[in-house]
Amino acid sequence: MAMKNLSFLAVLSLLALTLPLAIASDPSPLQDFCVGVNTPSDGVFVNGKFCKDPKLVTVDDFFMAGLQNARPVANVVGSNVTAVNVNNLPGLNTLGISLVRIDYGVNGQNPPHTHPRATEILYVGLGKLLVGFVTSNGDGNRLFTKTLNEGDVFVFPEGLICYELTYY
Repeated sequence: MAMKNLSFLAVLSLLALTLPLAIASDPSPLQDFCVGVNTPSDGVFVNGKFCKDPKLVTVDDFFMAGLQNARPVANVVGSNVTAVNVNNLPGLNTLGISLVRIDYGVNGQNPPHTHPRATEILYVGLGKLLVGFVTSNGDGNRLFTKTLNEGDVFVFPEGLICYELTYY
């Protein structure tokens, strides 16, 4: 009897170790959207911004114009970042996403930086970019680098040091 119990326990332990099941995700939002406002007069505080009363939300809270316009790049790094985030597109509040347009000049760069809580995806609309990221110490700080052309897309994993620079 003891041998049967031991065998059963061994099989059960083996199954527990070989068939791990993990179901994990962010919790579903409590509301359809939370358009960000800076004043509490007409809202509820959620995740860094007050939520606009849903009855006062309009389609323009989910719209931003002007991203097609290039911006001047005459500065030290030779680039200019136009951010699209909750500060200029209030409908992004609590959605966990943002976007930037980066204009580069000759030899322009987006200096090494990290995104501690986000993955970056880059699309090249015009020109060529040399891009790369460095893995963490667990992988010996390996450099991944690639030259991108118009129409190419590149993904930078969350939290890793990454950079972009132009050359013509």
